[in-house]
Amino acid sequence: MMINLAREFSTHLESGDDATELIDILNKIDGDDFIIDFKEVMFVTMNFAQAYYTAKYASPKKISEINLSDEVSVTMGAADEACNP
Repeated sequence: MMINLAREFSTHLESGDDATELIDILNKIDGDDFIIDFKEVMFVTMNFAQAYYTAKYASPKKISEINLSDEVSVTMGAADEACNP
């Protein structure tokens, strides 16, 4: 199942609570594989990114990401490394 992050949340993701809420929602949905589409997401904070990866790695679901802009990719990559060394 694909989730359009910009449509469901925002094009600017700043709150760690939003990241945690996203993964909590996925954990309640039937199915094991989810694709998070970052198309049109222009900005994420390190707070959002770290909370996202912390919740993702604690989730039993298989969650992957697509369509990250270069700017978003840098922040998400740094958070991924910090949460999953």
